[in-house]
Amino acid sequence: MKIRDLFVADVTRDIPPVVYFHEQSPAKLQAEVSEYIITGGYADGDPRVKRVKSGIHEQFVHLLGGIASELDKRGGPELPASWVSGFYGSGKSSFAKLLGLALDGVQLPNGSPLATALLKQDDSPKRQELVEAWTKLAKRVEPMAVVFDIGGVARDGEHIHSAVLRQVQARLGYCSKSNLVADYELRLERDGEWERFTAIAQKVLGMPWAQAKEEERADDHFSFVLHKMDDEKFRDPTSWIDSRAGSRTGAGTSVREVVEAIDAMVHLRAERKTLFIVVDEVSQYVHQDEGRMLKLQSFVSELGQRLKGRVWLLATGQQKLEDQAENNNLSKLKDRFPTHLRVHLATTNIRDVVHKRLLRKKPERESLLRELFQKHRGDLKLYGYDCAELTEEDFVEVYPMLPGHVDLLMQITSNLRSRSTRVQGDDHAIRGLLQLLGELFREQKLADGKVGSLVTLDAIFEVQNSALEADVQTTLSRIFNDPQVRDDALTQRAAKAVALLELIQERTPTTPELVASCLYTQLGEGNRVQAVTDALEKLRSLSMLSYSEKQGYKIQSSAGQEWQRERDDIGVGQEQISKLVQEALRHLVGSMQERPRWKGRTFPWLLYFSDGRQVHDLKMQDVREDSAVVVDFRLLGKKEERVATAWVPKSDQELLRNRLLWVVGESSTIDDAGRQLGRSSRMLERNLPRRESLTREKQRLLIEEEARYDELESRFRTAVAEAFFEGSLYFRGQQLRPRDAASAFGPALCTIATRILPDLYPHFAEIAISPTELNQLLEKELTGPSKKFMEGGLGILSLDAGKYVAACSGLYPTRIAQEIEQNGGLSGQALVATFVSPPYGYAPDLVKACCAGLLRGKKIRIRPEHGDDYTSYQDPGVRDLFNKDREFRRAEFFPATEGEVTGRDRVAMRKLFQTYLQVDLDPDDEPIADATFLHFPAYRERLREVERRFDALPGRPPLPSVLQKLGRALEECCRSRLVQKTVVEVKRNLDVLRDGLQQLGVCQHELTPDAIATVVSAARVAEHELSQLRQMEELADLEADAGLVTSHLQAERPWREAAHLLPAVERIQSRYREVRQALQNRQSAEAEAARSVVKTRPGFAQLDADTAHHVLRPIGEALIDTTAAAIAPTLIELRDRFASRIGQAAEAANDRLDEALSRKTEKQVVKVDSNLRGRELHSREQLDALLQELEERIGPLLDRGARVRIV
Repeated sequence: MKIRDLFVADVTRDIPPVVYFHEQSPAKLQAEVSEYIITGGYADGDPRVKRVKSGIHEQFVHLLGGIASELDKRGGPELPASWVSGFYGSGKSSFAKLLGLALDGVQLPNGSPLATALLKQDDSPKRQELVEAWTKLAKRVEPMAVVFDIGGVARDGEHIHSAVLRQVQARLGYCSKSNLVADYELRLERDGEWERFTAIAQKVLGMPWAQAKEEERADDHFSFVLHKMDDEKFRDPTSWIDSRAGSRTGAGTSVREVVEAIDAMVHLRAERKTLFIVVDEVSQYVHQDEGRMLKLQSFVSELGQRLKGRVWLLATGQQKLEDQAENNNLSKLKDRFPTHLRVHLATTNIRDVVHKRLLRKKPERESLLRELFQKHRGDLKLYGYDCAELTEEDFVEVYPMLPGHVDLLMQITSNLRSRSTRVQGDDHAIRGLLQLLGELFREQKLADGKVGSLVTLDAIFEVQNSALEADVQTTLSRIFNDPQVRDDALTQRAAKAVALLELIQERTPTTPELVASCLYTQLGEGNRVQAVTDALEKLRSLSMLSYSEKQGYKIQSSAGQEWQRERDDIGVGQEQISKLVQEALRHLVGSMQERPRWKGRTFPWLLYFSDGRQVHDLKMQDVREDSAVVVDFRLLGKKEERVATAWVPKSDQELLRNRLLWVVGESSTIDDAGRQLGRSSRMLERNLPRRESLTREKQRLLIEEEARYDELESRFRTAVAEAFFEGSLYFRGQQLRPRDAASAFGPALCTIATRILPDLYPHFAEIAISPTELNQLLEKELTGPSKKFMEGGLGILSLDAGKYVAACSGLYPTRIAQEIEQNGGLSGQALVATFVSPPYGYAPDLVKACCAGLLRGKKIRIRPEHGDDYTSYQDPGVRDLFNKDREFRRAEFFPATEGEVTGRDRVAMRKLFQTYLQVDLDPDDEPIADATFLHFPAYRERLREVERRFDALPGRPPLPSVLQKLGRALEECCRSRLVQKTVVEVKRNLDVLRDGLQQLGVCQHELTPDAIATVVSAARVAEHELSQLRQMEELADLEADAGLVTSHLQAERPWREAAHLLPAVERIQSRYREVRQALQNRQSAEAEAARSVVKTRPGFAQLDADTAHHVLRPIGEALIDTTAAAIAPTLIELRDRFASRIGQAAEAANDRLDEALSRKTEKQVVKVDSNLRGRELHSREQLDALLQELEERIGPLLDRGARVRIV
């Protein structure tokens, strides 16, 4: 029996690849609806509900119910919009088209409504649910619809709302040939001119306007009619059309204008109707154009705000809005298409559509298929694609496909659409599942095959191969024409399957098992995995396929083949393989979870490597000189180099006896895997730096190479581990076999290493010292130190008369001290290296603790990398040296030496502190240094205070030399923070400190603020009052007081008994004030006499008070403004300066009086200088001559009426 005989319908019939929205004729719709499948609607408890949770039935009910609920809202829906999404081929376009036209009330050729035919297609148990949802909405509204594909009707650059406007205009009977005419038609209707227009149109055109508007010259007809209607406004028949020349076609019309126009048109021509606008492929139209998306947002919002549910928008798209990333244009539509009005047709519907539309079996033929299934069920489960849980019902339903094929083909088709440049933008380049099966039945003659044959991926390849990338097709062409493949049918089929399966490699690697299951041709065919594997490897050997663990097999592009040839040409020598082995061993050991342990301590690894050629004793891992297990790996290629008889004695030689020698076993697998890894590594080195400049294909190959490198590296590490696991370990004359210790590389190494630790470290101490415990040994006071330091532990400390002392009598510090002494000194690095190594195994912190105790016990001294030696645990920097590993290792450790300070010196220093600082301390270096650092800075500050007091004394006398020496001594003693240096400085300055501290105390007590103030006052009086009295010779009986003050101030310490000066100072000050006051009184009397002379002049009495004050003011200003206690001006200046100033002031007052009188009497007062001062007369003749001279000078002035004042 042929396969075609199983089906109810003709499986070879032509099924249209897509639904065309523009095909809306009743006949076409009847054909479409008759083939339409409504999935879902299963009764509760039906097992198919799990597979199809939300079928087309549920989506119809959901959407119709949602619209009805929105219409029932008070005020109408805010966002009357629904988003219908679904994968390509899911039926979303059919869903939207049929729903829209059913709402529009389309009648089919047989006279029945499209809505009735659509509802009849639901034959599910829940059909009545859909009927009720439709009836409820139909009763609620009187629907009409506009249904179109935006890609088919939109003009260049046009937004969706503008296209909607044109479609609504056409649907409501407006001119469809010109949107400009349609716009003006609406204006005429609004203005009440429409009936007049249609009447004139009938008259002048000779035909109804309804007929004329559908002609190509509709705009000419319209312009002509308007001319006839109003020849004043439209003077010529073409006036209207000329005025619209260059007008926009609608692309620039605003959203608000469009919605207003739709509102008006619906009101005028479909007043009671609810308009449903159904637009297909909206997501493709807006997803890369933000402007279109924003306009669509505004359009939906405006529809809701203005029309309140009288107009709805249903838009289709391939993507679910809720699945879009935030930066995707479509994600911005989420807020405009409410969730409860969204529809999504999942891929789970496709299987039911295929079954009901194409693969529905004749009832009488189903039994044959059920028998076949039961017969070959086991074979199917093992070798068929995704058949592990296949049921009989599933098999019968989709035969000759397998149920898993549906999802597989959806994945392949989806990836073809997104990845292939040949089909982007071409929806018909990839077939939907129905069309694909149709072509398989027709073109691939599947319909004529025998029952039992199955759909295979190579057959699907024949239908879909034109959608593959050109490069893949080129490689496939070479494969099919290759002489070694041309006659090998299975190899060709395998290549075809790989070409499609590589599209889903990111989810499912293309393994031989997968390819074999997809080529399962006939029920009962059996296991073909090995044959398929051979075929794939054959193609791989011909460089026509590539392979990686992550993605499996892949068609090798021409670029990939070139890449492969370049990789194959790379040579990998033994030196590079040796380096790769080293890296692998580092990784293998470094990634081990367990490490060898003994007495509670974990031991790290120290790795060495030799390859018997170029590399000898290479240290592969640095463990900071910690106690470690040294593993010496030997990669030896020749068998004779690996014999045990040579390595047993060699492992006990002095240089090797502390190492665990591991000699590799057979290493050929290492060489093979290493060459592959080396080639991959070299390809990455060549191409990674220029990744951005590579072609897209080579960038993909580079990504694959990175994945391949990871796989090869893992494989190589496994090969290295296995090769060494097959070898032998040697330790001190013993051969140890890894297989006897464990089952793998890591566990075997850890077990053997743990076993040899007691022999390697016989003196190992399990005592661990923490940083906190280490710092206890550096504290000033040892109170409650760790028991680990006592005689029962390390033996660093012991109790002496109740006090902890660093005796360092234990085994551990003794060993370290002896090592330092025997070598005459050691660096910290060498010290740690010695004692962490066999046979000791001390931890580095244990070595540090012993050295800290030895320093505290003054048994060693330490020379840091920079600076002076440390001789005390309290020296600055000591704590950092022990806490910082780098500083400790770079320091040098020496036996202690006898110092410069004796015990007698320390006793003398102790007495100094007791006597002068009142501090009691032990006669040891650390207490002396501590006291110095603690107290000397305070005494240096006290000395500075004394210096400040000296500076306040008259003349700022210098400090006494003993105090100057004290200052230098205090600074020198505190200059170094090293204990020994500090103690030496105190000893050297002992006498200076005694004398200076004693003198400092005396000065502090004598040089009081009162004493300083008295001296300063006496010096000031001597400098000013006493000096001025001497100049005026006014001392008289105060000479004795003057002598007393002068001599006291000249003494070495004038502050002593300074109070005795106070009576003499006060008497001198009193005399000074008396003399100064007498001079002031004399000035006042002379000034008053000058004022009286001016006042007695004729005319002064006639002056007003202000003028009189102005005239006399110079005399007042001549007075010197001072007090009896002032020291400036001096007494002599006070006396002499006034005598010269009073005459000038009197003359100035007379001049001012002359001016005042001249203004008051209008008679000029002329001042005439008589020139009489200093002239001598010897005779009357001379007198007469003088009088004649005065007559000549003054007479004419008097004659003119002037008043003359002789000066």
